[in-house]
This record gives sequence, C-alpha cells and structure tokens, in this order.
Amino acid sequence: MGTVGTVAGLPGMRRAFAEGELTLGLSLPIGPGESTDNADDGGDVTRQVELVRAAEAAGVAVVWARDIPLRVDTFGDVGQVHDPFMFLTWLAAHTETIALGTAAVVLPLAHPLLLAKRSAGLDRLSGGRFLMGVASGDRPEEFPAFGMEKGDRAAVFREHLEVLQAGWSSTGRPVRWARGRMGGADVVPKPTVGRVPVLPTGSCQQNMDYNAAHGDGWITYHRSLPQQKVMADRWRASCGEMFAPFAESMWIDLAEDADLPVEGRDFGYRTGRHGLLRILSSQRDMGVNHVSLHLRSRTRPVDEMLAELAEYVLPEFPALSD
Repeated sequence: MGTVGTVAGLPGMRRAFAEGELTLGLSLPIGPGESTDNADDGGDVTRQVELVRAAEAAGVAVVWARDIPLRVDTFGDVGQVHDPFMFLTWLAAHTETIALGTAAVVLPLAHPLLLAKRSAGLDRLSGGRFLMGVASGDRPEEFPAFGMEKGDRAAVFREHLEVLQAGWSSTGRPVRWARGRMGGADVVPKPTVGRVPVLPTGSCQQNMDYNAAHGDGWITYHRSLPQQKVMADRWRASCGEMFAPFAESMWIDLAEDADLPVEGRDFGYRTGRHGLLRILSSQRDMGVNHVSLHLRSRTRPVDEMLAELAEYVLPEFPALSD
C-alpha cells in the first residue's frame, strides 16, 4: 500500500514518521507493574492515563498497545490487560495529539469485518491518530481456543487482511472468503481517508516483499545494531523509491547513572542516558524511523525515567507534529 496520498497525511502518521527522522514511542503498560499487578481487574487505568498524558506533553510520538487475547501462564505477560481497542479509545478521550497504535493485533484470531468496524471507529474517534499494527500471533495456546490451527495462520493472515481492507472500502459489493461472505451489507463507519494505516509487525509469516506491498510501514523486533541495519536495508530495498517507515520495539532499563556503559539484554539494553542517546543516534543513521521503548527498570520509578527522557532524550528525537 505504501505511505502515499492521504494516509501519509493523517495526524498519527505525521506525528510518528518522516524520512530521515527518528521518533520515540512507549509501549503499554508504561513501566513494569504499573497496570498488570492486578491483572484480573485491569490494573490502575487512571495511573496509565496520567503517564500517557505526561508522555504526550514531553514529545513522545506514539503509545502502543499489544493485543494479547488470552492470559497464557507460560508467557508470564498480559500486556496492558484491557482489549487494545477499548483501552486506546479511552486514551483517545484523555489525550489530544499523541498517536495511538496497536503492536500488534493478532489478525488471524480476529473476525475481519468486526476488526474493520473497530479500527475505523477508533480512527474516527481519535481524529486520525490511530495506527494499526497487525501480526500473525505466536502463543500456541490461543489458536485452538479460537478454533484455528497455528499452522494455518500465514494463509489466514493474508485472507483476513484482504477482507479487512474490503470492509473499509466496500459499499454494497459482495465480499467472500473461506469463512464467510457479506452481501447486501457493508461496514460502518468508514475510515477517515478510506483506510486505516496498517503496519505489519514481525514477519507476519510473510516475506518482506509482501509486507512492503501491503503495509504502510514495518514494526520489527530488537536486534543488535549491525543486524538491524541489515534488516533496515532489506526493508528499503523491498519498498523501492517509496518511503515506508521502519520501526523497532526495544526494552530499556534506564539507569540512574547517566554514564553507565551499554549492556546488552534480551530485547534491549541496560544503560545510562548517554548510552541511550548514542544508540538512538546510530539507529537513526541506519534508517530506523521510530523506536518504541519498553521501560523495564524494576528499581527505578517510572516517573523518574520519564522525566529524564523528557529533559535529555526526547528533545533530540521529538514527535514531528501536533
């Protein structure tokens, strides 16, 4: 699809992405334990709203919510607990400019017509701030619970993406797919500009050329700087002359000691702010356009980490527009 025409002009896309620039996002929940200690009730939503509003004021470009349909004990992670569309709609009502993204909706497990309605609704209600990351899913326990074989997810992903896009655009034209058909009806509301920005997340069990052709950007996982440069170069080659942003998700344990050397960790780094600034500068130079930070310190208050990011880091990598 590519970031062409009016999709590139949506407020969420303009705030988050531009060629040659790098912006920062935050993954929900903001700070470990901030909203998942009481997973059965969804945690302290008011606290998360406060943190998101502070992040918005500081220049964070996007706040990202993961779609984790079921709590799976072996993974030990339930994300922000609430359904991402519900939670992001709640955040949309309490914020003004920050982009709101899913990273990512498990597309094979979602009914594509209902997803078309929910995503278009959030796009409308947020004033065009919604960015929809989509993925194929990776938790084996979820697939049989939804009547699916995990091995079918690649084909179902492609089919659901096609039906999703038809749901956004169809006004009476019949839509048929392996698990359903729609005739004499259509999905409302329609997105602000005809479709919602789609960001494949991870491989989606597809090749890179498919993701470049069917996405408005790509979100990938953390890798070492040399490995990520290879992926960024491959993405640019698949996109050709069309700019489509390259984004990364990265865990950060931001130490109080600003000069603490960079220590590689699973999915990210432990470092002081000087090391973080060097990492982010290197990422920008290699063509990374957005980094979503997971703030992971178990000893440092999240407010303190956000304040340090706001004072020293975000001025170097601010949101691009309001």
